[in-house]
Amino acid sequence: MPERPVSARASIEVSPALERLSVAALSSRIARKQVSPVEVLEYFLRRCEKLNPHVNAIVAVHADSARAAAHAAEKRALNGSRLGALDGIPVTIKDNLFVRDWTVTWGSRLYRDFRPGRDDVAIERLRSAGAVFLGTTNTPEFALNQHTDNLLFGATRNPWSLELTPGGSSGGAVAALALGLAPLAVGTDAGGSIRRPASYAGVVGFRPSTGRIPRAYGFPALAHDFQVIAPAARSTEDAYLLFRTVAGADKRDRLSGAFSELPGELGRPALRRLRVRLVLAAGDAPVDPQIKRSVELAARELSALGHHVDSGPAPYAIERIDALWATLSSAGLARVLEKRHAWRDSVNPSAQAVADRGAAVDARQYIKALDDVAALRLEFAEFFEAVDVLLTPTSAALPWALGLPYPTLIDGRTVGPRGAAVFATFVNAAGLPAISIPGTPAAGGLPIGLQLVGRFGDDITVMALAAEYEKAHPWVERWPDLAARATAAE
Repeated sequence: MPERPVSARASIEVSPALERLSVAALSSRIARKQVSPVEVLEYFLRRCEKLNPHVNAIVAVHADSARAAAHAAEKRALNGSRLGALDGIPVTIKDNLFVRDWTVTWGSRLYRDFRPGRDDVAIERLRSAGAVFLGTTNTPEFALNQHTDNLLFGATRNPWSLELTPGGSSGGAVAALALGLAPLAVGTDAGGSIRRPASYAGVVGFRPSTGRIPRAYGFPALAHDFQVIAPAARSTEDAYLLFRTVAGADKRDRLSGAFSELPGELGRPALRRLRVRLVLAAGDAPVDPQIKRSVELAARELSALGHHVDSGPAPYAIERIDALWATLSSAGLARVLEKRHAWRDSVNPSAQAVADRGAAVDARQYIKALDDVAALRLEFAEFFEAVDVLLTPTSAALPWALGLPYPTLIDGRTVGPRGAAVFATFVNAAGLPAISIPGTPAAGGLPIGLQLVGRFGDDITVMALAAEYEKAHPWVERWPDLAARATAAE
């Protein structure tokens, strides 16, 4: 039997389909005592029990600690001392972020028993805001691969088609959102790791400017400063609420002090009309025709909203970005593994290959890569003098077959391991804010993601434009059949 709310009044009947409420609406119901945080948690725990076995999105449900947090939130709601909009709201956390006293594995058997002694800054802030940590979401080993599978927990499936992958490395986070297993998810993004999975699962994934969300405690960086903590949700407004809670200056992360305070709401002040550059191709790399059509339609829709939209080539070379990624990520992994005894017996073959390449990177190559990162960031600062926002596909490919590390064909052409990521990793190299939001789906309903990219530090413009597009072309009522059937059965 689920635990009942600690309350001086009779238990409130839980409204059906809580997963279909926005976080603001759910929080308002808690504040008005129309539903208790304990009832909210138990509702989502039941959905996890029913639906998670189909997709393997959440690899550890922390029911006991979540119930304790929900009871504490219930008491605050009853005495009028709620900590904010996220007080009592369930959140999932990717299995590569430090959460105090949880087992955090980084998707690797090397860390199967690792328990950090403290929260990272963003997790600490969520805890202080009263969020209820429901569980950890699956990630590939070392959060490096483009599909979510590992030797500890196995593969995560795409809720829209169980024979497909939701991508990686935040595949568990987005699959949980797509099924309504929790209202919010905290992921990471080092090379597209929240945006591309969000595009494959039909949800929102936001990669903030580097440093906007402070970090102090966590696993070693594998690709310089490419990875950031990345909020994900079913709507832009919900993603912003999560983002605003965890962002902000912290003395433990000097870069975070460079940013101004975020406004309380998106769209206030009103978004000005923007110069939007449509980019449909990166060099001669193939892009799925359905994805191109969806992004072209979005460009017309943004123009109809009054924005000035033109088109042009990608302001970066794929080969340059891929070389930076290969050098920095492989050297980073080699640094981690060289300190581990007999690591080859515990990691998957792809990680072994990456680490071996990284061990061959010398100091001059590494410093040269950092110099090129700095040059790239200057080039993008100059590019954004004439452009406010880039509009691109999030991924060049639709989600592909489960078990394959990457799609091998796009638009009938053979592609390599980074073929689907040609619009993703330049964002991380340049440290830019970018969001993936659902566009017009493919034939048969598979999600397609649109990517909006802004100048460094201009996170608000990116998110406000996404929210404006969402208001004109909402997507939150699109649900996988599996989720819809579960809701109907509640």
